[in-house]
Amino acid sequence: MKKFNVWLLAAVASMGMTAMVSCGDDNKTPGEEPDTKVDPSTIAASNLIAYFPFEGNGNEATGSGLTPANANNTVTYVAGARGQAYQGSAAITSGLLYNLPASSPIKTLTSFSFSMWAKLVANTTATTSDPEQMLFHLDGTGDWIWGNLFFLQHRNYPENTGDWNANVAPMDVYFWKEDAVDADDNLGWRGQRADGWKLEFTSSWRHIICTYDAATSEFHGYVNGQHIVSHKSGVDTTVYTGVKRWQAAGETTPLGALKFTAPQHFVIGHWADKLIGTSLVDDAWAGAFRGGLDEFRIYNKGLTETEAKDLYAAELSQLEE
Repeated sequence: MKKFNVWLLAAVASMGMTAMVSCGDDNKTPGEEPDTKVDPSTIAASNLIAYFPFEGNGNEATGSGLTPANANNTVTYVAGARGQAYQGSAAITSGLLYNLPASSPIKTLTSFSFSMWAKLVANTTATTSDPEQMLFHLDGTGDWIWGNLFFLQHRNYPENTGDWNANVAPMDVYFWKEDAVDADDNLGWRGQRADGWKLEFTSSWRHIICTYDAATSEFHGYVNGQHIVSHKSGVDTTVYTGVKRWQAAGETTPLGALKFTAPQHFVIGHWADKLIGTSLVDDAWAGAFRGGLDEFRIYNKGLTETEAKDLYAAELSQLEE
């Protein structure tokens, strides 16, 4: 598997963040509860291109007409961060498959942001680290089964058997630029990754926002309204600033606008090829997302830090007592 890193641009919260991000037992922490309710759909409203509230079904709610094409899916809908939420399982039929029309704005994203409430579930088998749990996946033909855009929960290894502790999930955002070039104007590494961050497993919902801005070539991530911190080991809590894309051998070319290759399907909660049945069917390492998702939104811009924090505050304001 090729691995191309986009450094995470992060800011240190005044309280001092650690590389592992967790939240308390109360859905409304961290942060104070807003005094008034704010509709999250009013934040960057003109750039919101998809919204999945998961209120008893997987239908998209902005008027695109997207509904799950796999009527035999085994997704259930349970009490969520707000209202009902998506609940996945280990079943191969767990996940929602959407056939994207030619006019879908998801196909032509050059910048992006996504936000969601998520509740992660660990791989608990004592003898294996499988599977890699896919939260969402936009397919494509650029590089094997990696597709054009995904958000992945990597394996959490059993205690003392790997690089990662059993109690944390290494997270990974992948995005594709078909015509990316290197410092010598040759086709460069086209699959970019922001994978240097981990989340602890808790019983609470946490809010996640990830953004990529073509104008700055910067990736940012926020968990419960705070910038994530990039690191590659349990002791490195370095906050990286000023690096706009993966760089090697003096490469300085900004990544710029993304360019996807032949996206046809969007899948929530599973690997696209596995759910479709075109690849990975017998591969245990590629698995369904077993946790919960709620209030999943996709934008066609990289949200600013102010917008990201406003969105989190708006989402927080909607939580029931």
